[in-house]
Amino acid sequence: MNVRRGQGVTGVDTTTTRAFGLGALRAVDEPLESLDASALSEVARSATLAQNLAGATRLHAAYLLVESFKALDEAAHGEPGTDTRPAHARLDPADRARHHLAAAMAMTRWHARHLVTAGVQIHTRLPRLREAVERGLLPEQLAIDAACRLAGIPDDIISGVESDVVARLTRDLAGGHRPSRTALDTTVDASRERHDPQGAGDAVDAAADQRTVRFRPERDGMTSMWAHLPSGDAEKLRRRIDAAARAAADTGHPRTRNQLRADALVALGDPNTTDIADPLPDHPADDSAAGPAAPGATATSGGASSASGEADAAAGRAPLGASWGTDQPIRISVINSITQGLPNRVEFVTGAYASFDWLCEELLSGGDAKVRFELLDPQPGTEDTPEAALKYRISPALAERIRLRDGSCRHPGCTVDAHDCEIDHVIAFDHQRPELGGPTAEWNLVCLCRKHHREKTFGHCAYRPGPLGELTIITETGHEHHTRPHGPLAQARDRILDHRWHQHLGRLIADDGHLTNPPGVERTLRATTPSGGTEEPTPPGRPGRPA
Repeated sequence: MNVRRGQGVTGVDTTTTRAFGLGALRAVDEPLESLDASALSEVARSATLAQNLAGATRLHAAYLLVESFKALDEAAHGEPGTDTRPAHARLDPADRARHHLAAAMAMTRWHARHLVTAGVQIHTRLPRLREAVERGLLPEQLAIDAACRLAGIPDDIISGVESDVVARLTRDLAGGHRPSRTALDTTVDASRERHDPQGAGDAVDAAADQRTVRFRPERDGMTSMWAHLPSGDAEKLRRRIDAAARAAADTGHPRTRNQLRADALVALGDPNTTDIADPLPDHPADDSAAGPAAPGATATSGGASSASGEADAAAGRAPLGASWGTDQPIRISVINSITQGLPNRVEFVTGAYASFDWLCEELLSGGDAKVRFELLDPQPGTEDTPEAALKYRISPALAERIRLRDGSCRHPGCTVDAHDCEIDHVIAFDHQRPELGGPTAEWNLVCLCRKHHREKTFGHCAYRPGPLGELTIITETGHEHHTRPHGPLAQARDRILDHRWHQHLGRLIADDGHLTNPPGVERTLRATTPSGGTEEPTPPGRPGRPA
């Protein structure tokens, strides 16, 4: 392949910089398989440059979208100082842009938030970073990370810190090294401390206010945990976990060091163990089996004396089998699919409990655990009644059903668990004349997190419900986004429909691959003699598969 300066791959004009060690590239239209290593390297670099420039365009568009929403808001409600709306009814233009981009670009809420924040910062506060981004020097994600990190730097020192950070990033990239996020944080912190030592100390104190721990259940029975802790506290936790793991390893435990460290962490949250999964002498791990549940909606696990519950109360622990820190019973929903030819499934609202393994452990280790079993009919609308449709308040049974159906917030890109969402009427309920407004019925109710509930209430998008929980969002720009529920109840309905379809196909298509006529009845087969003689019809048998 002949590579010439001035154009990029397949005739597209590009402009490279010395950060890639190349001038502009021109590549003629040739199959990649026919190129040598040198040409392939240049093609890859040219494509990387195009990707970086596309990222610059996305960042610019995100910033302009914020400005557009701000202008629309001012045109409708006046300047910020003259806006008479209450504070809770005012939507931040940046938040509106994040919600819009999450749906328009199929992004997670986290990515949309960082894209908008970076776009605004780069085009309002960070001219050096903007120049580097527009020249294609920085990969999009690195530019986003840098801009979001610099967003917390005060205006009086931002110029110096930005200059240090951009110089370090471009120098590393020119040498073929992409800085990690940790290296970026170190560069920003060092520059901030150099330009404002007192402010750097205040930033450390402010960062402690952002400490958090998050859990994310996975499908294989495991859960990921992410913690953001002050360094001193994290070091104490690390030392305790490592010490317990080393002690267990010294006693000859066959588990790996990673497994022992994980077990040591879990032991910190289990009141019935010492360090590494060793039951306390007065709390055997499994000294009895659970007794049969009494009939009714609420069952109490058997096999443990009331003294255990009293001991838990005296120790300040929640009863086993209840949500940790609350006396509310565990709510277990059984989706009744047996009448549809499928086994019943035990489910609970996404985010309500950690996992099925945790739930089973709670039930088996019992105490005075209370469990509420509810049998759910998967057919849509079974909880709807004419009387309830005209009442604004949603019954607990219907609310549980909506959360089981949706699984999470229904706004595109949002992953807030249904347990932490609010339930909203898609078509607004009319409090003055309920018969003229949206009914309190399953098809008209969806889960929305607090932010997206406010967006729906005070924003300018249109929302349209569907009979099975579908939700269509029509944005101010005229784009339509169609979402479907993905919770346990919706998945059960999909399985039932799939099972019915396969049953229908089984009746419709005979073993020879032809359609039965009529459906469900074996078609009349015609046998052909080996000698090629006349064909005699085979008498039809009873419905079903031929023997």
